[in-house]
Amino acid sequence: MVNSITENITQNKIQNKAELGKYLLDKLNHSENEMTDEEKQKMDEKIQSKLKRGKKLTPKELKYLQETNPELYRHAMRVQMEAKMVEEQLKHAKSKEEVHRIISGAISSVSKKDPDREYIIAAINELSKEMHKSPSYNRLPATIEEAKKKAEQKENKIEWDDEEDDNDLMNWSPLQEVIDAMPSFSVGA
Repeated sequence: MVNSITENITQNKIQNKAELGKYLLDKLNHSENEMTDEEKQKMDEKIQSKLKRGKKLTPKELKYLQETNPELYRHAMRVQMEAKMVEEQLKHAKSKEEVHRIISGAISSVSKKDPDREYIIAAINELSKEMHKSPSYNRLPATIEEAKKKAEQKENKIEWDDEEDDNDLMNWSPLQEVIDAMPSFSVGA
């Protein structure tokens, strides 16, 4: 801060002590959180660039937008809500085929007249990239049919295990236990 003050002093060529004192008091009273118009413009551009790339905004960026650019804030919140809905659907996908259907359906459902179309599609594409990189995606079966077969096999295994337990209990008898525990002899010729 001291360096910037001395630079500004030399830039403004403040000549007498009264002007220097006034300048220093103004700088000290100026809040650190206040931004110049140029800084605000850069921040707005940075946020819009993030939205165009489909990236999530930080809470700090959202707060900044809420305070300085309510219109862009509404757009950003809408984009994040749309992306969150698609993300929730993707969490429940049972196959890679279903993931692709969810993504393509979400993209095709965005109206061509929607003012946030560019941002929403970018956010969905970013979700798609993240999903394809995730280990959970790699574990998914390729098709819905494979997912159904896998679920049936799992269900059948549970039923078979239950039946096996029932059969063991039905065939159990104390006499069989004694017979099984007895030594066996073989007669050689």
